[in-house]
Amino acid sequence: MNQFKPNTIKPEKGNVSAASEQADEMLKKASDFSFFIDKDNLSKLLPPIFMAVGIIAVYIALSHFHVKSLKEKEVLKSELIELRSEYISVKSSLMKQSNQSSVAKRLSTEGIKELRTPPMIIEKDIKK
Repeated sequence: MNQFKPNTIKPEKGNVSAASEQADEMLKKASDFSFFIDKDNLSKLLPPIFMAVGIIAVYIALSHFHVKSLKEKEVLKSELIELRSEYISVKSSLMKQSNQSSVAKRLSTEGIKELRTPPMIIEKDIKK
């Protein structure tokens, strides 16, 4: 017996339409529903239960993968910032070392001197 369903007076059989009879049957089925699983209903409920468990497992796996990829992304971002700063410092050092005065100082220790006169251009006569 459903304690929440109010006691109503049912109209005579001749005045009740087919739609209201179906609605009454649906309400009766819904009120008779039980959450206890019988052996008969178990075979009907196993595929949806397995499907739900599978979907939940896939959802958990994807969330773990997403968190792992976000952590990896943050590590790569910090590594990229570090490598960029190293690149800028090495580039600056190379620019200082490639100045003409720096090159001349390094070569003077080996006995090579800087030219004070411009190089001569050798032209070849082209015969026509």
